[in-house]
Amino acid sequence: MSRSTPLKPSAALSLLFALVASTAWAQLPPEAVDLGQVKIPELQKSEELCPVHLVPSIANGETWTHDEVQYRGSEPGDQKAFLADPVSFAARHSRQRWINNFMTAMSSIWCPITDEVTPGGRKQVEGKGYTWESCCSFCDDEMAPENFDEALERLADRAAEAFDLTGGVYVNDAKSPVEGAILDDY
Repeated sequence: MSRSTPLKPSAALSLLFALVASTAWAQLPPEAVDLGQVKIPELQKSEELCPVHLVPSIANGETWTHDEVQYRGSEPGDQKAFLADPVSFAARHSRQRWINNFMTAMSSIWCPITDEVTPGGRKQVEGKGYTWESCCSFCDDEMAPENFDEALERLADRAAEAFDLTGGVYVNDAKSPVEGAILDDY
């Protein structure tokens, strides 16, 4: 007959922490995210991006509607320029706006230092027009706006690929942009 030795309180806490930590979401590598399954919310609205120059529209810019989509320009004459080739301008605008929305949604969960998806709740830093979140203590110390050039490039490439894979569909009711997009192997 064997007799169990009770765990010391510190050992019991360590075991409990290990069990909880193993079930918690940790940072994930980029290949863990299926870019064709991301859920990007429509944060930037159509009229907030000039379809001619692909820059933020101005508050008092001229407005117009094409194919039931509201547009607003950033410079005088944008409506006239748009109407010269509305199909091309509308397509460029739709793509860029979705990419902008991807960048905004994903920068807050993608660590610019390690290039990993973060579990959340870490240090956030503004850089290159986006809010970025670190994935760990090491990255907390390294988070600085000058570290975001490469991260911005990587995220823009992923955004373009995701647009092609998703068709630029918006999903506004997801809890996270990667909800349902993490591959089973991870």
